[in-house]
Amino acid sequence: MKKERLILLLGVLIALIFFYLGLNQWLKTKEEIQPPPLVVETAPKSTSEEVPKTEAPKQEEKTIQKPSEKDLIAEKISEEKREEKVVKEAQTPQEKKPKMEKKVHTVQVGAFLDKEKAQRVVEKAKGMGYAASLVEEDNFYKVRLRVVSEDIDSELKKLKGIFGGAILIR
Repeated sequence: MKKERLILLLGVLIALIFFYLGLNQWLKTKEEIQPPPLVVETAPKSTSEEVPKTEAPKQEEKTIQKPSEKDLIAEKISEEKREEKVVKEAQTPQEKKPKMEKKVHTVQVGAFLDKEKAQRVVEKAKGMGYAASLVEEDNFYKVRLRVVSEDIDSELKKLKGIFGGAILIR
């Protein structure tokens, strides 16, 4: 009887050791996946805080009076370049994305032997805003949706996540 207890306790001890080691390894992998901490640099303190308020306006007046004609021209050129860059960036997304027309697709999201189960899926789909129909075919009750979309692939991915499966019929 004592040998059996000893063997049982030894087995539990070994199991706990392996559990600890496995948990430790799992926690190490979780630490590696976490993103690095975000470092935010603070802006340096301006010198106007250190200088008394009476002296600060004088410095601003000097900087306003100093710009030369070359500085103004350089500033004007850089401003024009920024405006051109903004205009190009605004045009680029339209050129990259070809205008796709919305098309009507038929997607099957389930085939059931039980009509009640199929009817529940139809109600769920209608509740989500899809035009759903129940078709009896090959001894199955098939739930089919009418999907209007530009990008059917993303819509199929969404439906697979919701219903567990989706097949494009037409």
